[in-house]
Amino acid sequence: MPYLSTYNELSVDGRLGGFPGDPADFYQRAFRWPTDAILMGSVTALNFGPGESPHEQSIVLRPPAVQAPPAGFERLLTGERPLLLVPDSTGRVRNWRHTQAQPWYRSIVALIAESTPEEYVDYLGRRGTAWLRVGRDRVDLDAALVRVGAEFGVHRIRTDAGAGLNTALLRSGLVDEIIVLVRPALSTDAGARRLFELETVPERYRSLRLVESEAAGDGSVLLRYRASAG
Repeated sequence: MPYLSTYNELSVDGRLGGFPGDPADFYQRAFRWPTDAILMGSVTALNFGPGESPHEQSIVLRPPAVQAPPAGFERLLTGERPLLLVPDSTGRVRNWRHTQAQPWYRSIVALIAESTPEEYVDYLGRRGTAWLRVGRDRVDLDAALVRVGAEFGVHRIRTDAGAGLNTALLRSGLVDEIIVLVRPALSTDAGARRLFELETVPERYRSLRLVESEAAGDGSVLLRYRASAG
């Protein structure tokens, strides 16, 4: 089973939105931890660009040109790039060409379920996007991580996801580390989601061990916690 770390930017009151973040700082810090794969929620993947039209989805298109990284990020691409994993049992991600154009990943694997519409599987084929079918009604994250480790040689995974995927991973006991970058602000959005939204906290997360902390000049604090053995 790969070692999995969640990584998120939070307000002091534990919200994922409603405060001034710093995406450049957040992602540059992320590259300090060796990672074989990024596990990204489907909602996050939708941010790469607009969805393709029904006509575009129905045809084979040439792979897009890979975008150049933003200024200042070039040094982050000197090593081997991670694999991108996106659980998407309902087939909601329809902007794969924008995702394929990102410079950060060596390849993409969509994680789907038996319930995933076949027309979506056909669409993935037209985009040349690899997929793994794991789970019946929804993606079985436990089985998916086992297969990714065995079939792609993945040993360490970091998330790039929101509350939905983070909560599902924690509920299943799959998270080994929780890393948070706390910004010096309270959220102004009462509806902003929290990092995890659990009814019951699994035993291995009821006492965490701090393994790294770092304060920055702007008042932000990076905290890295390790869970007990699962």
